[in-house]
Amino acid sequence: MPQKKHYNIAVIFPNWYSFLNDVMEGVLSIHSIRSHCHFLNFISHDFNKPLVFPKDYTPDGILVSYDDDLFQADWLDAMDVPVVNIFNSVKKHHPSVGLDYQSIAALAVEHFSNLNYTNIGVLGTNETLFTQDIYQAFTEECAKRDLPCWMISVPDGISPGDTDYFKKSAPDLKDKLLNSKGSTGVYTFHDIRGRLLVDYCADLGVKIPEEVGVLGRFNTLNARLCTPELSSIVVPTTKMGVQAMQLLINLIEGREIEDLHPRPKAQEIRVRQSTVGEKNPDMIVLQARSIIRENACSGLTVDELVQSLPLARSTFEKRYRAMTGASPAQHIREIRVETARQLLLTTQRTIDEIAFSVGFTDARPFVVFFSRETGETPGEFRKKFANT
Repeated sequence: MPQKKHYNIAVIFPNWYSFLNDVMEGVLSIHSIRSHCHFLNFISHDFNKPLVFPKDYTPDGILVSYDDDLFQADWLDAMDVPVVNIFNSVKKHHPSVGLDYQSIAALAVEHFSNLNYTNIGVLGTNETLFTQDIYQAFTEECAKRDLPCWMISVPDGISPGDTDYFKKSAPDLKDKLLNSKGSTGVYTFHDIRGRLLVDYCADLGVKIPEEVGVLGRFNTLNARLCTPELSSIVVPTTKMGVQAMQLLINLIEGREIEDLHPRPKAQEIRVRQSTVGEKNPDMIVLQARSIIRENACSGLTVDELVQSLPLARSTFEKRYRAMTGASPAQHIREIRVETARQLLLTTQRTIDEIAFSVGFTDARPFVVFFSRETGETPGEFRKKFANT
């Protein structure tokens, strides 16, 4: 980011739920961002209605999160300032940052398939165009594995403990849960819906995860409060926040932009009992994931990891990939790369210091590793963001 430039950034969200809070943590993780940007946040529940800004306040750019397939926020266009929408809308009226839905479908279907679920279900959201995109992605991934796939759409705006939610909004769901041949894995769009589905299955006498496995998204507190605890897809919120802010600054400064709608991929499932069961031997993988998260940046190798587990390496790697969608070596690399990226973005540490922080004793192999994984050197990565 050029020196001595200061921008007023308006942040307009419908609320500050955990996903958007985590995205903003990504925004604020960018090194020196607070020296160049003054943020003012607002709440808007209806983007059809113009927002009233404080007197004499004019933003240089706006971060929003709203469904522009449902709302016509003409007042945003009338302000004539750059807008970046943190939302997966279909129309893409503004430059936007969202999730790659194909990656979510691939993760979920591979997870369920490798755990021997024989049916796949999707609990979508009413009145959203992107729900059809998600269902299409699941249909394609299920077809690759010859798995039947169904989708039921339900209204949003739910809260934990609403035990009548599915009875009222999805009367066909009961039959899907009780009468499907074999076991069914259900992706629920988010953790609150997943938690309610687990409770609904308990009311029906459906066994979790033996008969129905439940997978949420966002890996929020609701996933951990669920009984049994809910497996959940981890959303790359930090990366989304960095990309959204980089895109907005580039728009403000009139820079050339290759991609106005970046869609980072989901790459991890935080696996819990709602899909594997407490006594399932694959719970060993959970132990391994914890070891990887804690020790990847200390130079951990797969050989060292396997030594602490009661499984042969080949058996462990097969189970690990079945549950998480990636190999343990890949997850070790991902954690080291992401940690290095954050240190390059948010600190002024030297390349030597960062190399040591992610498990390398010398900068040279670190530079080779980082370049192979990202396509650019650490110095090039840091310079690119410093210039934006």
